[in-house]
Amino acid sequence: PLTTLRRRPEAASPTLRFLPETIHIGRQLRTYCDARFKTIGLTLARGQVLLHLEAANGRLPQGELTALLEVEHPTAIRLFDSLAQLGLLERCPGENDRRSKDIVLTEAGNDLANQVRSMTDDILIRVMEGIPEENIAVARGVLAAITANIAAL
Repeated sequence: PLTTLRRRPEAASPTLRFLPETIHIGRQLRTYCDARFKTIGLTLARGQVLLHLEAANGRLPQGELTALLEVEHPTAIRLFDSLAQLGLLERCPGENDRRSKDIVLTEAGNDLANQVRSMTDDILIRVMEGIPEENIAVARGVLAAITANIAAL
């Protein structure tokens, strides 16, 4: 006979629900950003490459950019190749080490990166609308404590 799954009473506790809810919010935000980026011909992943490069004044070592994207090396290479084919970035010898490669925004890439930055800023402002700064400060403190706890695991 099938047994009915019973929910543990502690599963409803705010402590146990906080991180799953936070993760769900992150997914919703990524899904929304992906849909918005598609209106300008980008995926979320491609938009993130442009945002990281824009924040670094248009140039980053390939390894550093891959680490910032939190993806495997082959995935990053495919992203860089696709953006290069669109004329949005190029690979150049490293500034500090000629054996390494830097990823550099082209003029068209810089223009699109600025558009992505503006779009992202607008989304973040709208998402945070109506939330008092004191609440944001508390939330940031909680997230910092969680980050420290994870680092200590």
